[in-house]
Amino acid sequence: MPIVSISMMKGRPPEAIQAMTRAVSHAIADAIDAPIETVRVMVHEMDDHQYAVGGVPIAEVKAERARRADG
Repeated sequence: MPIVSISMMKGRPPEAIQAMTRAVSHAIADAIDAPIETVRVMVHEMDDHQYAVGGVPIAEVKAERARRADG
């Protein structure tokens, strides 16, 4: 039984997450020739304070990216 764990930032609508889990499930089933009903997908959503890039909180990373894009 394949088990896939996906960690992502909060904020996407449930329909988008469902579409993603459906697509991932089919991709795994196809790749290893497993019955689709045996594939498990777990989605872990995180708040900004629970994620960092290079030791920098993601909120700061996003703010810096926005500053660069603005100018």
